[in-house]
Amino acid sequence: MANSTQRFGTVGVLILATSAAMRWALCLSGGQYFLGDEHRYDRAVKLYLAFAGGKWADVRWVASQPEHALFPWIGAVITVLQHGLAQFTRFGDWSKWENIDFTMPLAACVLSLFSVLNIYLVFQASLRAGGTRREALWAAGLMAASNTNLYYCRHLLQYDAALALALGALVAALGAAGRRRLMAAGVLAAAAYETYNGYWFLVPLPILAAAWAASPGAWVRQAIWVAAGVASGISAVVLVGIFAGGAEYLKLMAGFSQSVTQGLYSEGWSLPWAYLWKSEGALGAAVVLGVAGLIVADYVRRRAMDTRIRLWLLMLGGAYGALVLFSVGLKIFVVYGRTTKALVPFLCLLGGWAINRIVGPRRLAATAVGLLLCASLLGAFSLHLTRVYPLDVEINVLRRYGNPKRSLTVSGSLYRVLVQPVTRPDLALINAQLLFPIRGVIGAPAGRTLLRVEHALTYEPYQYEGFSPKERNALRTTDISIRLIALASPSSVPDDLPLPLRYVNSDRPTGR
Repeated sequence: MANSTQRFGTVGVLILATSAAMRWALCLSGGQYFLGDEHRYDRAVKLYLAFAGGKWADVRWVASQPEHALFPWIGAVITVLQHGLAQFTRFGDWSKWENIDFTMPLAACVLSLFSVLNIYLVFQASLRAGGTRREALWAAGLMAASNTNLYYCRHLLQYDAALALALGALVAALGAAGRRRLMAAGVLAAAAYETYNGYWFLVPLPILAAAWAASPGAWVRQAIWVAAGVASGISAVVLVGIFAGGAEYLKLMAGFSQSVTQGLYSEGWSLPWAYLWKSEGALGAAVVLGVAGLIVADYVRRRAMDTRIRLWLLMLGGAYGALVLFSVGLKIFVVYGRTTKALVPFLCLLGGWAINRIVGPRRLAATAVGLLLCASLLGAFSLHLTRVYPLDVEINVLRRYGNPKRSLTVSGSLYRVLVQPVTRPDLALINAQLLFPIRGVIGAPAGRTLLRVEHALTYEPYQYEGFSPKERNALRTTDISIRLIALASPSSVPDDLPLPLRYVNSDRPTGR
């Protein structure tokens, strides 16, 4: 096994620094609170304010919520940093809730560092499994160039943090580990699951890695120690939840476990590949084809496969197989784009091996491949940097025109309650929110269009977050642009929609 302490080096540090700069640029350009799950970050803010104000009932309430139970605690630490950074802006007075809102890009900047950390953890995983430094750098480079590892970063989501914990568990399990380290690997795997429950299928992987890395005759003992860490970590979180919430905690846990049903179970086998094609494009296809080509060539030549490549294939196949089993087979969980995100590190580890095999030590070839990775990343980054999100449009409209009515061009979507009275009943702001779910197309009210902006949902990777094929087709064939319309008949659009279609984020502190 290669020396896992080999230095990341100048190239590696440059990769991380560039990745962090890109993520901060995206976060500061907006996009927060676009996806529905982002509102869970409000629990982190609530927890931070509860500790700061001595509101222990609020602390207990957060602890009694079973879904993604660790994310509010991780988010509370991020909120401390967010509040500190806010002091360098004009929004440092957090007695006004709107100032917390205005500094959410700063929270996203801090949270995005988990995405950067995942690049380094892929490098370490490659080394600890026996790869060379050059192979590990190629794997890290692919992770840095991965669009899937990039575009989520501007949103206040727990996926990158959970993935970092899972990769940390993998790295710990792959080392020449004693009992404490193996237990720590298990606890990290449990923490990954408790940060984002959707990554349940990653929990067994450190157990597998520990068994793979063990000396002959010790693999059962190694695996048991990691499994013990997993069990103790999950048990600790559950016990805290029961202490805080009692029997209600268990009821909420049972209900939440049955809520992953948006979309189609039957897509569980195909959605990961359809999503990765939309997200990674030609780069992803080239990596998959390169890996498959080398494996087939080695089989034909009867060349023994490197053991670490067997490990990565086993982990990738096991994770994908578990998703297919629990979606297509057992119809328990639906697969989403964010679920597929967890497969990307293993594709990058395999891709790093393939590039290293093909390119070798040839500098000219390595430079050409490196430039292709940079071009792919810069192309994706430039598109993300210019993308406009509904909330940003809404804020600009409020400042310039006042508060118009709201309307949608699709039916069935949850509709945000208006928190301020309408001041421009002659205007209607159309589609300025996440359109989910979609039951039909109803069109826009008649009038003159004053402003038109492409909706962020036209970016196709977003369309794999709970949308069915029928809904994706509607998003791709219907004009869902955000528009400000001077109404031909103001009475045709009500000031607000009926209550059953509304939603309010109950996790935000009272007074928002």
